[in-house]
Amino acid sequence: MASAIMQCSTSGLTCSICTDYLMDPVTICCGHRFCNPCLCLLWEDTLTPNCCPVCREISQQMYFKRIIFAEKQAIPTRESVPCQLSSSAMLICGRHQEIKNLICETDRSLLCFLCSQSPRHATHKHYMTKEADEYYRKKLLIQMKSIWKKKQKNQRNLNRETNIIRTWKVFIHLRSMMISAEYPKVCQYLREEEQKHLEGLAREGRIVFQQLKISQTRMAKMSVLLRGMFEKLKEMSCKADVNLPQDLGDIMKRNEFLRLAMPQPVNPQLSAWTITGMSERLNFFRVYITLDHKICSNHKLLFEDLRHLQCSLDDTDMSCTPTSTQYTSSWGAQILTSGKHYWEVDLKDSCNWVIGLCREAWTKRNDMRLDSEGIFLLLCLKVDDHFSLLSTSPLLPHYIPRPQGWLGVFLDYECGIVSFVNVAQSSLICSFLSRIFYFPLRPFICHGSK
Repeated sequence: MASAIMQCSTSGLTCSICTDYLMDPVTICCGHRFCNPCLCLLWEDTLTPNCCPVCREISQQMYFKRIIFAEKQAIPTRESVPCQLSSSAMLICGRHQEIKNLICETDRSLLCFLCSQSPRHATHKHYMTKEADEYYRKKLLIQMKSIWKKKQKNQRNLNRETNIIRTWKVFIHLRSMMISAEYPKVCQYLREEEQKHLEGLAREGRIVFQQLKISQTRMAKMSVLLRGMFEKLKEMSCKADVNLPQDLGDIMKRNEFLRLAMPQPVNPQLSAWTITGMSERLNFFRVYITLDHKICSNHKLLFEDLRHLQCSLDDTDMSCTPTSTQYTSSWGAQILTSGKHYWEVDLKDSCNWVIGLCREAWTKRNDMRLDSEGIFLLLCLKVDDHFSLLSTSPLLPHYIPRPQGWLGVFLDYECGIVSFVNVAQSSLICSFLSRIFYFPLRPFICHGSK
């Protein structure tokens, strides 16, 4: 009867994954408790949705509720359960034949009381082994959490690199189409420059693609190393307490080396190639756009999409919340229904902006979003010190330098083309090609706070 009661009382104190006492215990949605390291490793290896290993209930998120055991609860965890050492494992001082029950803080050596009073150790600070074990075990858990956080950051960087690699060739192909569509509009002698431009783009594309592949490989190797160290720390936490001081020093040195060797994600960016005569050709269609301040549309949903997009571009923290950037929008007074039109916008004081053309009907509505139809926009969003360029319809990143100063916008209504130009570089940023415009268009400008 006593055995059954003991088995029942301890069943809730052990981890069903490692079948040992709970270490750094957490509880999930269904109420079951596990070791935090065990659950992290188990869920990382699972391809299916995260679920409880006991009752198989699906957990909607990876956020755990940590368990703080008060002393009055008298619930032991692995940290509070003493290791059962055999008599052979009990260390005896060979000089004084006393039990080594003290640890020197300076060199982390095990000492008996008489050794601790020797001239070599008398000036050092000493701890009882039980107190030292708790201190070092806490440091061990801190190291495990630090390594797991680094591994998660590395995994996010790896996923980002993988996503870019998956679409990189498509992007290079699409950008080649944009470049190719620009050159037939100019004189025949620019064919040679076009060929050099495309060859340079292909060459840069191969170089950056190779850099991405190398970075992907390094991050994958680092992920294996970080997991191996995490598992070693988990294994150490199960060893006899007397081994912790000696082993933890080496692990901390290896952790510092891995921190310095953490691979950084590649920031792919192509050169801004000047297209001879493009600025001169576009200036033949120059118009001056004025703003219509009577239009009072408030595109809150669009601004919300911009803030969430800006947050999603920040891959340093998965728990990122939408930014507090404030946006204001303006509409051009001109309604464009035919012909070729080119105008420029000064962006020197703006870090976050949206510029382009939208269907005129959107001036009377307040539900425009980034995925709405009839919008042809170029976006620039700043995250930390990095700027990202994207275009809508569909949302597509552009790995080229952002324009600093004046941005040119060109519309060829009959041919269904909207192009964005870096005026200072006389280079193409991006183009919407082969669109069919059967509705009036209005210039649209949206600025965000710095």
